[in-house]
Amino acid sequence: MGDKEERGRIISLEHQLSAVIENSSAGEFDGDEYGGGTCTMYMHGPSTERLLALTWPVLSAFHPPAGSYAIKRYGSSAEDEHRIPLDSNTDC
Repeated sequence: MGDKEERGRIISLEHQLSAVIENSSAGEFDGDEYGGGTCTMYMHGPSTERLLALTWPVLSAFHPPAGSYAIKRYGSSAEDEHRIPLDSNTDC
């Protein structure tokens, strides 16, 4: 679950993401899950593209650890999902 500083950064990121999503009515920040040395955050909304576009600046400014990524999923099927690296300069 990381050290105190790492957990503080994650909590701050969650608050920022939640505020951006709530203020835009783009969906909801649905919590997190820790395990295996990782933290998974869940965000849901009617438009995957809009949700990621709104949260991308926050995620980019966080300076996530190498190997971090976002998953854009359309619907409930894992067959239609795309992994986007967060530790690069790629656009969402």
